[in-house]
Amino acid sequence: MIARVIVALLCACLLCAYRVLRGPTLLDRIAAADAIGVILTGVLVLLGHASNRAIFLDIAMVYALLLFVDVLVLARYLEQGGKEPDA
Repeated sequence: MIARVIVALLCACLLCAYRVLRGPTLLDRIAAADAIGVILTGVLVLLGHASNRAIFLDIAMVYALLLFVDVLVLARYLEQGGKEPDA
């Protein structure tokens, strides 16, 4: 059961990767990249649960913290006048 959920989440990651590559705006690309990070964090948690290894949960917590910092940095950049490149 957990394997099916992991496969479904990885398929969702592929859809988000498409949005990162072909996103119409910079904000769409940033949101899709953040969604990939959140999905992969969930995959790490599920792998930790399935294998009964706590190291996966530790890695997932650190990864989630780095994702949060990443969003703060990007928000600060865009707030201070970061311009979108012309398409």
